[in-house]
Amino acid sequence: METAENNPRYGGKLNALINLSQLGLQVPKGYFISEDTLTSLWIQAIPELIDLNTTLSPNLPNYETILKRLNQLNFPMELHTEISDFMLPNKTYIVRSSGMMEDQASTSFAGQYDTIANCTTTDEIIAALKQCVASLFKPAVLTYWQTHQLDVQNLRMSVIIQEQVSAVASGVAFTINPLTNNDRQLTLEVVEGAGEQLVSGLVTPEQLTIDWFSTLESTTHSQILTAHQLTLLQEQLLLIATFYGYPVDVEFCFSKDSLFFLQARPITTIRRKINKGNWTTTNFRDGGVAAQPCPGLMWSLYRESWQTTLEKFLIQNKLYDSMNIKQLSINRFARPYWNIGIVKEAMSRIPGYIEREFDDELGVYKNYQGDGYKSKLTVKTISHLLTVATRITKTTQQQRQTAAQQHTQLLKLYNSIDKKIQALSSTTNQQDIEDLWESIINDAYLQSEQTYFWQVYVNTVQLSMKKTALLKKLPLAVFFQLISRLGEVSHVQPLRELYEIVEAIIANDKFKQEWMTNSSVEINTLLTKQPHRLDAQRIKSFQAIFGYHSNRELNLLVPSYSEDQQLVVDLLKDYVDHPEKIDVAQGSFSQTLTDEQLEKLIEPYISKWQRAKVLKDIKMLRELLWWREEFKDISTRFYHLIRQITLKLGERYSKLGYVLKTEDLFYLEKETIRSFITNQLSQESLQKAVQDNRIYCQAYRHFVPPGDLMETTVSPEMEHLLANKQSSLTGIGANDGIVSGKVRILLDPKDIHQLQADEILVTRFTDTGWSHAFGSIKGLITETGGVLCHASIVAREFGMPTIVCATQATEKLRTGMTVTMNGTTGDITIHKGGC
Repeated sequence: METAENNPRYGGKLNALINLSQLGLQVPKGYFISEDTLTSLWIQAIPELIDLNTTLSPNLPNYETILKRLNQLNFPMELHTEISDFMLPNKTYIVRSSGMMEDQASTSFAGQYDTIANCTTTDEIIAALKQCVASLFKPAVLTYWQTHQLDVQNLRMSVIIQEQVSAVASGVAFTINPLTNNDRQLTLEVVEGAGEQLVSGLVTPEQLTIDWFSTLESTTHSQILTAHQLTLLQEQLLLIATFYGYPVDVEFCFSKDSLFFLQARPITTIRRKINKGNWTTTNFRDGGVAAQPCPGLMWSLYRESWQTTLEKFLIQNKLYDSMNIKQLSINRFARPYWNIGIVKEAMSRIPGYIEREFDDELGVYKNYQGDGYKSKLTVKTISHLLTVATRITKTTQQQRQTAAQQHTQLLKLYNSIDKKIQALSSTTNQQDIEDLWESIINDAYLQSEQTYFWQVYVNTVQLSMKKTALLKKLPLAVFFQLISRLGEVSHVQPLRELYEIVEAIIANDKFKQEWMTNSSVEINTLLTKQPHRLDAQRIKSFQAIFGYHSNRELNLLVPSYSEDQQLVVDLLKDYVDHPEKIDVAQGSFSQTLTDEQLEKLIEPYISKWQRAKVLKDIKMLRELLWWREEFKDISTRFYHLIRQITLKLGERYSKLGYVLKTEDLFYLEKETIRSFITNQLSQESLQKAVQDNRIYCQAYRHFVPPGDLMETTVSPEMEHLLANKQSSLTGIGANDGIVSGKVRILLDPKDIHQLQADEILVTRFTDTGWSHAFGSIKGLITETGGVLCHASIVAREFGMPTIVCATQATEKLRTGMTVTMNGTTGDITIHKGGC
């Protein structure tokens, strides 16, 4: 028998109650029995489970027999004594079960196990414990186990013994609307009295939906709860949501006006269903903007630039009939999604379009089998397809002709604005700071980002048009080689410079000794005190050239390298401590493929008279891919400018008391800030908007949302079929090569230092924050992403085999496991023997 205080390793509901109590919320006094302790008490009653191999199915007696055996089992007197000591006179208790698999992402046993109320004696609690255990073996539960092929060794539970609150009203609350996927709504089911009748289905509950940030007036309609109770519930549920950082399902009750929380658990099943449209985070996620919660400023910037640029591209190239294009991006789960439904409708007008190939290139969830939609040449469509092809060709030519000039102009504009920001001081007039902020946000940024997006759209369309034709002649592995080694891609250059700094440190015996024997923080202090040292000078030079980069690019809340020398020292320190990473990386940098090498690659497959045309197409794709990365680099620079000017404005506003913290402005949409600057919004409303958006981002910071949302209903059977179509682990090849190595599972770039040289990195997705680790790893496997995402392009520059869209790779693989990966076919083989 254990309490929360002497056993910190409780999971599920147990930890939830401890956490709720620590938040200052009211939780009934409780006592816990852990899974290990409880299992040791009852396992002798079911010998069929003792020493059972995990691969075997137990031949169990029926539920009634198990319950009879448990009731005949004598629990230790020590347990009776502990329960008796815990209980208070004239108090009633409830025994709640907490099954080990109850709150898992792929299964849900919630509500299937027993909860026993109205216990007033030790004997009644002991009997309730046995009934809870017996509920592990109810026919419905075992059928669920068999259906999901679950490990019988996890047939375990813990229990919570709580004081039973005399409830005037009880209910269940969801911090998300589970029916509509509205991510800013609370959904309540409430009954009068105790909640057991709600769980048992004996009464029909009152159902309420409340917006997260609405003001609940006395006119709010509820037959059971008052406006005051609803407001209290709203405030505390949002507190719980922001504490956990993911959607939760909470049981609560009111004893008069006192609000008690009985348990909280994650909502593990979030449907892809959305009321209208088909949406995706692909590219947004791998590019970084949807890798984490996206605060208001970043969201509003992306929303406008994406809408205006994509609208123009679709209309100019005759890819959409109407001049009034629907909304092209939405914000869900604090992440931006783009309208892939509209884009697919447009792409279907392009010659050679195949839906599956398009989805594979982006890493989009497929709710269909086969190739999906294919563009067809018919009498009705051929004229329009030719028009589209002509327009696309003209747009591509214009982009290629003007790319260098646009790049030069944007770089010049960046340097000019950077100097203006650096010239700002505490004596600068507030109006001047606001004017510069508006100029960057409304003009300079849009010019940069729209240029980048335009390049992305041209690349996507051209790849769709050219890849199908090329793969009729060339093997996929050769195609990947042809679009690799583009040459001096900008996002690779900072890594190359870091390696050169490390080599300089290691070559100097004094520096090497200091770097290897001191902590990263101590080294930074040393460099600050001795700024004229060679290593300090090299770092300052790095910050001057590459300081617009950061560890989480496209996250405006994360400092750039130019702001904090410690960030750069941390990176260097890892390489100094692990020189083997440098050795591996030195062989990763490759020279640009020459025309002769390109021709040699295609020579075995392309006839002599077709070779010139094929080479022309390949060179165009390579050029487009290279410019895409260069304009992404420019885009990164302008986000750095936005962060710097917003910090300046936020610093001024916080000194004046307009906002509480300097970084508050990042949580405001640009239109909101503009309204405040022009005196159309009060200070109170400004701070309320900051608070609301901060809560929204915090409430989803630990949540991994569905990458794709769709209005088309997918049946559970189809969902299961699509998710489990391959019995072995496989994905989509994104760069050729076959390698074997040890796996390293990482879910956050802050843990990159754990990577060892020559390991295979396995993660959900890789945004730009991962790029600096690519030089020292042997291979890359991601659960999402596409052939054209930034990570895939950078990985190809390192000649690293890459597999994307390997569903559940972070669950099916384990750190230390040895695998062989084929970057062409997407196949992953797990070697026998495990680790």
